[in-house]
Amino acid sequence: MKIKKDNPLILAVVVVGLLLFFHGIGWLRPLENILTAAVKPLAGVLYGWGGALDRAAADESDPAVLKARIDDLNNEVAALTVASSQAAETADENRKLRALVDFRAEHDWQTVAAAVIARDEAAEGGRGLIINRGSRDGLRSGLAVVNESGLIVGQVLETKDATAQICLTTSPHCQLAAALQNQAKTQGLTDGDLGLTIRMSYIPQLEKVAVGDTVITSGLGGSIPRGLVIGRVTSVKNESNEVWQEATIEPLVDLNRLTVVAVIIP
Repeated sequence: MKIKKDNPLILAVVVVGLLLFFHGIGWLRPLENILTAAVKPLAGVLYGWGGALDRAAADESDPAVLKARIDDLNNEVAALTVASSQAAETADENRKLRALVDFRAEHDWQTVAAAVIARDEAAEGGRGLIINRGSRDGLRSGLAVVNESGLIVGQVLETKDATAQICLTTSPHCQLAAALQNQAKTQGLTDGDLGLTIRMSYIPQLEKVAVGDTVITSGLGGSIPRGLVIGRVTSVKNESNEVWQEATIEPLVDLNRLTVVAVIIP
């Protein structure tokens, strides 16, 4: 049988045989040493990887190690959540302070910015605030308290050296001299209604009051300037046998979310 010289299998067998022969007589030893030196670092790396994988597999099978890792991850999530929350609160407070600066720039009034530090649950209707400014900052009873947009949210009731008690516009007995922004500039008196809405009383029976009318401070009798928005009329009570009519007013700001306010000192 004739053997083809270009048969790949035969050539491979011949090459392997020659390599074995030369290895046996030592001719390939210098080349083998060079190859061993070149491959040794890679072998060390592969061995290290294998060891790390073995240790990782062993750790993953240990419940105590897994629990410790889960606890670490939960702590990291908690820390990131706190940091994110603090950043959001700081950004919101900065926005409100910038708005207060803009409000002050638009008027000639002196204002004192303050932070809400507590809810005064002892106040009637549970609708009071405590702020971190007081008599040493020039605050006194009867001054108007506004939010960052300039909407009146209440007035100062009592002051101490470094704090002040605030009644909100929805608090019972938190009365404001008010006026409607209608054609007749109808005037009356607002008072908190059970801590939920505002009631405007002493509106003359013949005055025309409509749902949607804006109610502002009238500037009469006190230290509160005219033109501060109190809210908007949502309903009107008008009975023919009564001398006065009443209007229910909805504040234009959520009084439960107040964190930064300003006190106007005219």
